[in-house]
Amino acid sequence: MPRETMNGCVEQFPALPLLRAGFEASGSGRWLMRTIALHALDHANGFRLRIELAGDQMRAGLQATEACLAAATADVVDTDWLSIARCRRAGIALAAAVPYGAIFGGLLARRGSLAELSELPGRRIGVVHPDDKNWLLLRAACRQLHGFDPETACTRVDAGSKTALRELLADGRVDAALLYWHQIPVLVASGDYVEVCDLLDLLPVLGMRTVPSTFFVFSDALLDAEPDLVLGFARAASAAVRILRDDAGAWHAVTGTVANNAGGQALRTKWLTRIPHVWDSAMQTDLLKLAHCLGESEFPDGVFAAGFL
Repeated sequence: MPRETMNGCVEQFPALPLLRAGFEASGSGRWLMRTIALHALDHANGFRLRIELAGDQMRAGLQATEACLAAATADVVDTDWLSIARCRRAGIALAAAVPYGAIFGGLLARRGSLAELSELPGRRIGVVHPDDKNWLLLRAACRQLHGFDPETACTRVDAGSKTALRELLADGRVDAALLYWHQIPVLVASGDYVEVCDLLDLLPVLGMRTVPSTFFVFSDALLDAEPDLVLGFARAASAAVRILRDDAGAWHAVTGTVANNAGGQALRTKWLTRIPHVWDSAMQTDLLKLAHCLGESEFPDGVFAAGFL
């Protein structure tokens, strides 16, 4: 299939297996996918990547990209380990095969309205959905640190998407919002908002080290049928991370940010704290422990793909 290269030339590549990547247009995972495509890392690792961008609305209890994978309109998506567990309990056979990063969000509020987690009781807190790992982590940390559960001490407002959640905060319909990490730097840089808490900083409160929370996810069927394709994707993703980590110019280009802009610099700093985290054999145990801390009393088998992590 012909592909336009970064210098505008068109090259011919031999027929290679196609991998359809389903990612939210407003998410950060697409940055790695675009880097793979721009640098032909897919072809170098034995496959052709097709990026399918989706919205961020929940669909029948699933995130948009999870719904695409469940419907077999995508082959790989990114989602967190708790969502994979819920899918498996619902009979949707998905598994984590490649770690992405410690993708936790932050609690944002209007400047001057809220400064500490201890001030949360009585406030309206916006979330994407009540099972969002960010909300579960905030609840667990507030119970541990301050002796209250935001589920009962606050009014939770469910937005249904990260875009709608940001609008709730901007319109003043919530006092604070658990935004996704990449939404936060530009809002803080505007001067109108403060990040009350980066949820990544709450992991030590629960006795946890920083671990990858979010993974590139495949169906069990594809993992069984095409292991070399998945391993090729893993190599391409790792190479893309190295490019974006080591080349700030490439990172700003693919994210559409400006290097000398405060928001762009803050976004890159946040990304570097979250990616990459090299998988080690103890991390699966750590994530099971964290899941229990967040209220997941039962964890199904098969969440983590044997032979890939």
